[in-house]
Amino acid sequence: MGKELIIPEIVLIEKLEQMDSTLPAAAWQQLKNGAQLVDESEKHLAIDVRMKKKMLLSDFVNKAISLPLEITPNISKDVEQQLTRLHLFCCQQAVHNKEVRHNPLVLGFRALEEMQMALTGILISYRLIHPECPYSWNEAFFKNHVVTHKGADGHTIIRFLRPLDAEVLNAAIYEDIVTDWLIYRAYDHNGIRTLVDVKNNLLDLPNYQRGGKPSAEFSRFERKMQEKRNKKQEKNNDALELEFRKVLVQNVASQMAEQLLAKGMSATDLLQQAFNGDLSQLMSHVEQNGKQKLTEKKEKKAKNLAQKQAKSTQEIENVIAGLLEADEN
Repeated sequence: MGKELIIPEIVLIEKLEQMDSTLPAAAWQQLKNGAQLVDESEKHLAIDVRMKKKMLLSDFVNKAISLPLEITPNISKDVEQQLTRLHLFCCQQAVHNKEVRHNPLVLGFRALEEMQMALTGILISYRLIHPECPYSWNEAFFKNHVVTHKGADGHTIIRFLRPLDAEVLNAAIYEDIVTDWLIYRAYDHNGIRTLVDVKNNLLDLPNYQRGGKPSAEFSRFERKMQEKRNKKQEKNNDALELEFRKVLVQNVASQMAEQLLAKGMSATDLLQQAFNGDLSQLMSHVEQNGKQKLTEKKEKKAKNLAQKQAKSTQEIENVIAGLLEADEN
């Protein structure tokens, strides 16, 4: 009989696992083990009480799995899938709630509360990462503009009020951030340390403050991770610029060396001046040589042009002389 009580929650976890390929198998097994531990703690209850709880949990789980979400406004299919995934997880968290185990009648309320908290944390993270969002978009704003409730048949309704339009939602709700929330909440509601370790490769985040409401703690983490990514990208850009400068200097130095060697400077003299002398003199020497070559090139071009013009003039004169001679004859 004890095993029967945990079947609804196990079914819900397995359904969520089918939709989710991001969390490791160990995480799902931990959730299932948690459900089994709860079952062990309820063996002292009377059989009729245990059966009543099982019926309530089964009904709730069946509706969560079978009934689609009703979402306003219309959003992309990918975001709808992520919200469904988040909804199933929030239902699992509610089933696992100690208050719900004591009084299953509050199950629906706790599931909606968990969903509200998850969406608030995700949307605050979006606001903290995107400076173009108004600063008035705080926790109170999202609680007033994200409405979650149940329909008559038991399906979950989620309404995002303006200015939370489809464009904002499609950008704010995506697979990675939903996965972060699952990791954060899956480990006995104390997963910020695990989330930091998983996402930050067992390193600490400078100036990150743990604690507070889950939505605030989670959004601070997302902000710090984005700051770290931005700094890393900035370092990569600086490294690319430095590498470009190095390559440019090498190319210029190679061309200078070729010009100096071609002019008659020995390799030994070139190295001595490069390492012991004034590089500006070498550059000045190359520039003067380049200017001289440019002048010579211009003079040669002008000379060739003059020769062509003289040749053309001579040809025209010869033609005219031939015509005059023909007229005289």
